This record gives sequence, structure tokens and C-alpha cells, in this order.
Amino acid sequence: MQRAHVLRSFLHTCSPSRAPLSKHRTLLPHITKMAPKTQSQVIYAPSEETPRGLISVFLAGTTTKVDPTDWREALSASLADAPVTIYNPHRADWDSSWREDINFAPYREQVEWELEKQDRVDLVVVYFHPATQAPVSLLELGLCARVPGKAVVVCPEGYWKRSNVQVVCRRFGIELVDWVEGLREAVLRRLPAVVL
Repeated sequence: MQRAHVLRSFLHTCSPSRAPLSKHRTLLPHITKMAPKTQSQVIYAPSEETPRGLISVFLAGTTTKVDPTDWREALSASLADAPVTIYNPHRADWDSSWREDINFAPYREQVEWELEKQDRVDLVVVYFHPATQAPVSLLELGLCARVPGKAVVVCPEGYWKRSNVQVVCRRFGIELVDWVEGLREAVLRRLPAVVL
């Protein structure tokens, strides 16, 4: 139901006349004609902006800065021409002195935002960087593993619990890619065929 609502909203937003589709204007040519002009939408925590993509994606996984380029920003940039809404849990105002305590409002707000968005999205991307342990990412994978088609996982050689992640992915039919570069195609495969 959410996907149908998003599709209707997307078509309404993209329509040059903003008029409803008539019996003389078919859906397929309209989408095909407009698809190249669509842009992704990136929503950062704790924003409650309304999603406008055909599908929604949450970027779970490693948050520790270990590479010169942030994997979330790189993936978002690679999807700039796709009609997707991307939820990025990064907060520009995050303060490392914030206590990880349920009674500390900013921390609780962040965790609740992440949980809510992961529940609502079509796809959760979970990245396990080999230079990190990422225990919260393991929890995030566990939360969505039993929902068919809900997750795609990146777990390169060298991640300390790679074998566990591989077993979970195999058991629950979760797509597993070896490198972040494979994520763009994994996300695009989730789009309705008529958009591609």
C-alpha cells in the first residue's frame, strides 16, 4: 500500500500538467518519459521529511570513519539519478560527548528515528566494514533478516563475524555483495521494471 501511494505521489509530482491521468494518457509512456528527470532524495536523521521516491532505502551499518570517502555519501551520489528516497542516519550535529543512555533525549531520539525508518523502508542496506566490529549493525541485520527481500548486505573478506553474517544471509535468502560498489545495482534491481 505504501508503494502504491508513493507511486501515485511520484506521478503527480512529475506530471507537467499535474492533471490526473486520463484514458488517453497511458501510465507507461508517462513514466518512461519522466524517468530520466527523476532525482533521489536523501533524508538525514532526525528529519521527518515526507519520502517521494518510488522505493525507500535505509543505510545501516558501519558509522566509524575508516575510509577517506564515506560509504553512505558515495552510495547516495551513485543513486542521484534514481527515483529513491535514502534515509541516512548521519547527523551533522552529533556530539561525541552524548551519552548512550535511554534517558538522554538526543541519543534516544536518534535510535528511535533509526528503528522507525528501518521498519518503514522497502530496503535496508547493511554494511560491515572489515576494520570495524559494528555490533549495532549486527543487531540491525537481525531485526530485518526474517522479512523477505528487506535487506541487502555488504560484508567483505576480513570482517570479524563474516561467517556468521554469511550463514544468516544464506538461511534467510538475503542478498550478499562483497563490495560497496555492488550496492547501486542491488538497489536499482528493487525499482519497478517500468522505471528502468
